[in-house]
Amino acid sequence: MASFQYVVLSRSKPGREDEYAAWYAAQHLPDVCRMPGVASARLFRIGLQKVYDLEAPQWTLLTIYELEGDDPQAIIDSIVAVSGSESMPLSDALTKDGMVQVVGSQIAAIDPPG
Repeated sequence: MASFQYVVLSRSKPGREDEYAAWYAAQHLPDVCRMPGVASARLFRIGLQKVYDLEAPQWTLLTIYELEGDDPQAIIDSIVAVSGSESMPLSDALTKDGMVQVVGSQIAAIDPPG
């Protein structure tokens, strides 16, 4: 079975960063991790953002999900299908304006010596 990293850059509506982060950590990550094909999730508060040659929003959170399966798009489609429903409620602190979602598979890794 293949493994993929699904990375999401997201942000809250202005002034609602703490509310958004609390909802994401307590509600959204567990909801997504219950979906078939989602092996794990890690949530990070973005401390530094540097974007070259394009205008981009200031994202507030970085999420890295590990997906396991042969078709990552099918896993993401199943998440999207229930997103905003009773089984995966959304926060009104979320804005999808400028949200970035990417999926990749590892091609190399280096661990520092020691």
